[in-house]
Amino acid sequence: MKSIEKILEEEKVFVGVTQGDSMYPMLVSGRDRVVISPPVFPLKKYDVPLYKRYGHYTLHRIVKVTKHGKYIICGDNRTHLEMNVTEKDIIGVLTAFYRDDKYVECTDKEYIRYSKKVCRSLPWRRMKEILKSKFHKD
Repeated sequence: MKSIEKILEEEKVFVGVTQGDSMYPMLVSGRDRVVISPPVFPLKKYDVPLYKRYGHYTLHRIVKVTKHGKYIICGDNRTHLEMNVTEKDIIGVLTAFYRDDKYVECTDKEYIRYSKKVCRSLPWRRMKEILKSKFHKD
C-alpha cells in the first residue's frame, strides 16, 4: 500500500476516509472522506494540515501561527494544543471533504464561519474541561 506522502507526490491529491473523533462534528469517523492536497506554505490560521509526528498521521486545525513560522494546532473536538508543528511535519492540507455525500470545499463561506467559530470556542472548551476535571473526580 502506498503512503499518503507518495500518493500526494504522484497524484497531487489524496482522498481518504477519516478515522477518529478529533475533528467531530465536522468530520465523522468512518463516514466522511477528506480531500488532501500538497501544502502551499506558509499556511494560515484555520487551515487544516495533515501532518505526521511520532509515526502517526494527524489532521487538525491551525489555531495560531507563531512569529517564528511554527504552527499551534488543535482538533475541533480537542482542547490540547499541539505546539511547534513545523513545515517539515506537514504532508498536505485539507482542501475539501465529503460529509455524508455532500461535497464541501474549504473556501465555502459556511465552512469558513464554522472554522472561525470553532477556534473562538477553544478557550471556553478548555475552561470547561478544566472545571469538569476539578469537580468530577472519582
